[in-house]
Amino acid sequence: MDNIKISNILQKAVKASNKKEFIEVKFRSSFKHPLTNKRREFLSEWYLIKKKYEKNGKIFISNQLKSIIQRDMQNLANEIYHNITKSSLHSIENIDFKTIWHEWENDRIQKKKVAPKTLAGENGRFKNHLLKYIPSESKLENIRSELIQSMLDTYYPLGNQKRIAQSLKSDLSSIYKFAIKKNYILPEQNPMPYITVEEKGLNEQLEQLKNKDIENHYLERNELNEVLSIVRKHNSQYARILEFQVLTGMRIGEVLGLKTSAISFDTGEVKIERTRATYGGASKDNYEGDVKNKQSYRTIKLSKKALLLLQEEIEINQHHIIGNPDYQDNNWIFSSKSLYKTDFNGTPLHYSVINNFLNSSETGKITKTGHIKKVGINIDNQLTFKKHISTHIFRHTFVSHMAEKDVPLLAIQRYIGHKSGSKITEEIYTHITKKTSDTITESIDTLID
Repeated sequence: MDNIKISNILQKAVKASNKKEFIEVKFRSSFKHPLTNKRREFLSEWYLIKKKYEKNGKIFISNQLKSIIQRDMQNLANEIYHNITKSSLHSIENIDFKTIWHEWENDRIQKKKVAPKTLAGENGRFKNHLLKYIPSESKLENIRSELIQSMLDTYYPLGNQKRIAQSLKSDLSSIYKFAIKKNYILPEQNPMPYITVEEKGLNEQLEQLKNKDIENHYLERNELNEVLSIVRKHNSQYARILEFQVLTGMRIGEVLGLKTSAISFDTGEVKIERTRATYGGASKDNYEGDVKNKQSYRTIKLSKKALLLLQEEIEINQHHIIGNPDYQDNNWIFSSKSLYKTDFNGTPLHYSVINNFLNSSETGKITKTGHIKKVGINIDNQLTFKKHISTHIFRHTFVSHMAEKDVPLLAIQRYIGHKSGSKITEEIYTHITKKTSDTITESIDTLID
């Protein structure tokens, strides 16, 4: 910590002590008030000192005690200064990369600014990417823009991981803003304004466009029906979940995080305020997590089919509440109802369970309870078309269907809780609307007789 300059330490007062042959002494010093530039005096606590005097009549103080008093007075001055200015007195020479990262992280955790899933992603990037290029003991002031730019260029455009490069740039930008806010560095010491995630060259961009197939990100109507038909044969609850997702465009975590209290069957609305917690974001008794961002916090109107799916699931839950003693009702709608994992009955399903069901193969392994374990249906290999099926494709399918119906992009984004500028949503929308707009050319010539 940097020390502010204080004046000489002098005796302020002396009083008798209850301890024989000792007295109590209080000291004073001062520093320049950072706001008024006037002298700011401050006093020490009482020190117990042996009653011994120098030749000039002053109280004798040993060199050891002088050092202690000097240290205490300096620390007190620093604390008072900090309380006046609300600024930190840390020296940038003492702030290393690891320290500032964890301080930034803890600050956001305490202020509840970050969801567990986001925190897990940041920690992963810190350990797996940033520390490869920036040693944890690196002093913040010594990390040059050239080093950061070189790291980002390794991932993109020299590499092919643009999303990682963008996330790393965002992480570091936040770190440096936090350091400036805490007065660990000066604004002009921030290298991030000069850092860019550059685009590929034109030829490479054009080649990427040729190889990119946006149609793999959503399902056509016939493809959707095929997928749901296969899922229904194996697990009717999962089919209801995926059908509900495609009818609402909700994230899978938002679907699985629904409680009956969020639904109004009178108005047909659902309040999306929470999500199914992931990455250890909640205890066993509380699976609620924050939605992804403020755009995700929304109320939407449900279709009749979507409401019927909810009612069907709630009715099944009621049967379990009445007849299943292992079922713990906490108002979750899409809850676990397992014959073999009774401890979880009534808890919300986790999205990884559904993705595992879709993409894993049946193992045929006999479990301890004697039943054949079925991990999943390996659905990609059962389809008549070639697309990878995960829970997120159903959200994108909602976007494509709305685009076909000429629903404005902004309305779709608000409904699904996407902020404007969401790349995949806009690409799907542009692709679908272009397909529908191709029919315009058939009627252009009719403008002139």
